[in-house]
Amino acid sequence: MKKYIYLSIILQLVVSCNLLEKDVDTNLTKETIFSDERFAPGFLNSAYRELINGYNRLDNAMFACATDEAICSFSGSMVHGFNNGALNPSYNPEQDVWKNMYIGIRKTNIFLSELNGLIKTTGLIDKDSVSKSEYKRMKGEALFLRGMYHFELTKRFENIQLVDTVLTNETALKIKQSTFEEAIKFIVNDCDSASTYLSNFNSDPADYGRATRVSALALKSRALLYLASPLNNPTSNKQQWQAAADAAKVVMDIQTANLNKLNLFGTYYSVFTVPYNIEIIFATSADNSNGIELYNNPISFGGKGYTNPTQELVDSYEMINGKTIDELGSTYNPANPYAGRDPRLMYTISYNGLKFDGNTIDTYIGGKDGINKSATATKTGYYMRKYIDQNLNLAKNETRRRPWIIFRYAEILLNYAEAMNEYLDTPDKSVYDALNLVRKRAGIKTLNIAQNLSKDDMRKRIRNERRVEFAFEEHRFWDVRRWNIGEATLNGPIHGMQIIKNTDGTFTYSVIEVENRIFYPKMNYYPIPDLEILKDKNLKQNPGW
Repeated sequence: MKKYIYLSIILQLVVSCNLLEKDVDTNLTKETIFSDERFAPGFLNSAYRELINGYNRLDNAMFACATDEAICSFSGSMVHGFNNGALNPSYNPEQDVWKNMYIGIRKTNIFLSELNGLIKTTGLIDKDSVSKSEYKRMKGEALFLRGMYHFELTKRFENIQLVDTVLTNETALKIKQSTFEEAIKFIVNDCDSASTYLSNFNSDPADYGRATRVSALALKSRALLYLASPLNNPTSNKQQWQAAADAAKVVMDIQTANLNKLNLFGTYYSVFTVPYNIEIIFATSADNSNGIELYNNPISFGGKGYTNPTQELVDSYEMINGKTIDELGSTYNPANPYAGRDPRLMYTISYNGLKFDGNTIDTYIGGKDGINKSATATKTGYYMRKYIDQNLNLAKNETRRRPWIIFRYAEILLNYAEAMNEYLDTPDKSVYDALNLVRKRAGIKTLNIAQNLSKDDMRKRIRNERRVEFAFEEHRFWDVRRWNIGEATLNGPIHGMQIIKNTDGTFTYSVIEVENRIFYPKMNYYPIPDLEILKDKNLKQNPGW
């Protein structure tokens, strides 16, 4: 690892006014920064800037377009590189993640180092009881962020370098690569440490966007679930599944102790339209924007329609009575395919006939939002609705406050259900209960333990629940990899729905092939960027690349 990529000197991190909440003097020194009661906290604030914001982040395409959730109708988007086999050590649409995460890690390590250095010796910590409490919190935030950035690296690149000190040119060249398990243990340790310095929740709205104890425990839950999953646990070591279940249960206990058990969730749609709502465990800072609408609204509603949900995703939504697509039978009407479905469908996907902003979406052939109606009109017969504020007037450039959700409570419940189901020989009541909390909020029929679902059947239910609950939230890309099912789900044709409007006003629906995808087992992890390997002889390329 060389300094000119992610081991930049401290002035490179703090000189830019973009990195602090206020303009800074370009003559600032390390001594000035960490002895000033404004600049020292501002430096930590700058460490949040490497958090990944998922809104339209690949040429204004959602990352879901790199999965079987959606395709991107903009042919020039780099997101297509994930689907057509173009990924290689010299080309990766997420190539900068390696550099950016290590920048974030370096910031946190500098801050943690100066807590025992200049920040302490200059008296900032011990000024009064308030400052002691604030710097205790900030230490927890820095540890959480360091764990978060290491996790973003390890889930992508597997064999990364773990950094817990402020590196010099010399020490940087001595860092060895870790295994996936070693990295997860490192991350879990940071989460455990962070949790000892943080409060459970942020009580002051001014602190929304800052890490809490529950944020750190949620990261621990996700990290241990990934470690226990088939890709990284091919022998299905049950102790790893138990550890993942235990980590999720800690968060569940905190949530139920602090919230009304019958009101853990708001409505599904409000989760994505009300910033920092009751379900959010951790989210980025909130910017005022309208890009999600501008690039994803149906074309007749002022949008470009980039994100087109697939028929595969639509088919994963059950009927409201709890029957799956394979069990629909007479309850499914092919001439009215969206009736009686899981309500999350209409809050996630805009389909033909759906009311949007008081008007109807028309994705039938020749309709105002139909296939080929414009260069970026839907290719699948669908548009994305999740995150969309249909009341924004794009013509007036209206915006709204919009954080990107990184952890929310529904994930913890489904983490627990998955881990416990894999740990047990037969799913018990706790598995059903966790899964049913999510289903109940969705408004579909809950599962009953009297159904006696097998472990395999419950696994299918949980995986499908994650698919529909977290559509477009950047879970599916990683879920199919950690489950090691990429060849089955991301390798082959992707489908849409062609809709013909008949002379009597009815519609004929026909499934069509829209795109063909390529996936190789080596794609479970990214190739380490060639540029990084050229800079550091300790780095070894991932298998297959």
